[in-house]
Amino acid sequence: MQRSSHWALLLAFGLLLGFGMRADTGRASARSPSVLEQSMGDIQWGWSPKQVYRHLKKEIEASYQEPIAKTTDAIEEDRLRHKMSEETREIRDSYLEFDGTPSAYDSGYLKGEFTQRNGESLLRVRTENTQDFFFFINERLWKRYRAFDSSVFEGASFEEFGAALQQRYGKAKTKSGVRTPGTPSTQWLEWKEPKVLARAVDNNEFYGFYCLILEDRKTVAQLGKLRKNNAEQAEAGGGLVDMVAEQSDEDQNADIADRITGEIRRHDRPEVVEAK
Repeated sequence: MQRSSHWALLLAFGLLLGFGMRADTGRASARSPSVLEQSMGDIQWGWSPKQVYRHLKKEIEASYQEPIAKTTDAIEEDRLRHKMSEETREIRDSYLEFDGTPSAYDSGYLKGEFTQRNGESLLRVRTENTQDFFFFINERLWKRYRAFDSSVFEGASFEEFGAALQQRYGKAKTKSGVRTPGTPSTQWLEWKEPKVLARAVDNNEFYGFYCLILEDRKTVAQLGKLRKNNAEQAEAGGGLVDMVAEQSDEDQNADIADRITGEIRRHDRPEVVEAK
């Protein structure tokens, strides 16, 4: 890959993956947060659903401030305000507690990311290019699942997607197999840091998107205690294959960067669907 195209590709992924996460310490940190930590933006581990919702609502309102201020058409202003209100309402209405009530999430691509009757819940927010799921346990944020429609990358393979992520986040371990019983076999990348665990998963064949999952490592270490009702906990599937990810400096698809560095538009937003 030519150097300019290579960095353009990383920039395109960077715009989608987000920048800047504050460390959730309550005091000045002795070290700078890692790039993975920064990718959560200003949202912090441990926030309540209400805190996350208020933050997202504030971001949406800020995005409409300029177009509302610029328009001189009262009808257009009403349309913009209505659209802004609908976006925030959609986030608020997406809140779901996993209290044992059946839902599409039980058999869709989020299967295995939560358990029932353990004080877990989620909020969903859709953007033009992604769909984010914020997971909570005992009212504390501990996971973000971000789904990218693969069409955003105009045919980029998961290997190319993973290569760009590793340029940004560092070397990952490549794995393949069945993560949760009853779900399709897939491949993914894993990063392990002192404060963050991350997975990039290839869900393209069955669901039409790639995803990046970030987890608070402190909470993950306590899941065995937090999930007291463990009857429905998913067990890791056998036969997982571990191998060191190897990336080539050669460009396998040189024009991908040129195609995705412009204004990116999604053709469809990934919906919660049941596995076939």
